[in-house]
Amino acid sequence: PDPLGVASTITPVDPEALRNVCFQMIREEPNITLMLHTFVAGVTCREGRVERVLCAHKGGLEEFSARCYIDATGDGDLAAWAGAPFTYGRPADGLAQPMTMVLRLGGVNMGKVRQAMKRRPDQFVLRQDADRIPYTAVSGYFEEVEKARKAGELTFPRDRVLFFQGVREDEALVNMSRVIRRNSLDPSDMALAEAEGRQQTEEIVRFLRKHIDGFQDCRVLQTGETIGVRESRHIRGEYELTVRDVITGASFEDAVAMCAFPIDLHDPNGGGLQWEQTDSATCYEVPWRVMVIPTLRNLVVTGRCVCAEHEAAASVRITPTAMALGQAAGLAAALAKEGDFHTVPAPALRESILRQGGIPDRKALERVHTE
Repeated sequence: PDPLGVASTITPVDPEALRNVCFQMIREEPNITLMLHTFVAGVTCREGRVERVLCAHKGGLEEFSARCYIDATGDGDLAAWAGAPFTYGRPADGLAQPMTMVLRLGGVNMGKVRQAMKRRPDQFVLRQDADRIPYTAVSGYFEEVEKARKAGELTFPRDRVLFFQGVREDEALVNMSRVIRRNSLDPSDMALAEAEGRQQTEEIVRFLRKHIDGFQDCRVLQTGETIGVRESRHIRGEYELTVRDVITGASFEDAVAMCAFPIDLHDPNGGGLQWEQTDSATCYEVPWRVMVIPTLRNLVVTGRCVCAEHEAAASVRITPTAMALGQAAGLAAALAKEGDFHTVPAPALRESILRQGGIPDRKALERVHTE
């Protein structure tokens, strides 16, 4: 259970073990040709279809052609270069959610952290029964962060310590750095964001060791291989997921995934964090149409670049939902006649997801609960 009360549950993951599992899955699938260190560099389209994709790798430039294409770049690169319209950031000023350099620490005394939470519950975001949950997650230490910022010990805009216990008792995955007003589609901005993020992790470690009881002997185990991007392009699809859909728990006839995470909006221009909680647990369906591009027939997008309002994207962007949408995209490619995603029947797609153990809609969710 999530001690913060933001989601129903949290599933810690060992990143090193997960990498090995992913490679094992690829080795066991005979129809996958793995090409690492290869980047999309261009696209050729004709009459509403992608014909060829140009890629760059150590061997130079190479073109590939396929029956259909799935854009899982996160930024919607292929779709945008193919001419698909898109939005970026919030309507008011065009700013996207801030980036974060994630930090994994070892040697953390979680017992001392939990003691601090019991002594000063007003300094933490907690659900009422958090003290009975054998897992530590922290959104708090507001006073300590404010004092450190005033003293110049933390130079970036952040109002709290945010971390989650890893798969081991002494591990903390720190989601505290904040790089604002950088565009993840601009290579210069991305380089600067990477440098800023790594500088911030140094400040964070010094701050935690000095001011947060339980972190005195912590050590850095790992930082993100790249800066973490929450939001960039949203490719225009046949349907745009809205704030109302998220808040009201919307259902759709062409649902392909469920999302049980509230609107988790990090201020694009400051240090705040806004959780849009509802009276009941957040749970809504994500329609197939947010992935389908009206002007391109043999290309769909998946992951955080699907069609969604800025605020709704703050919910649908999370990893489990991105994984579910990726599964839907792959299955849709198998169902697309002549590679045309516009021909994919939603009922058949949902049935395929069900056969693979996915949960595309509330009926499937209810069946899982019953079983």
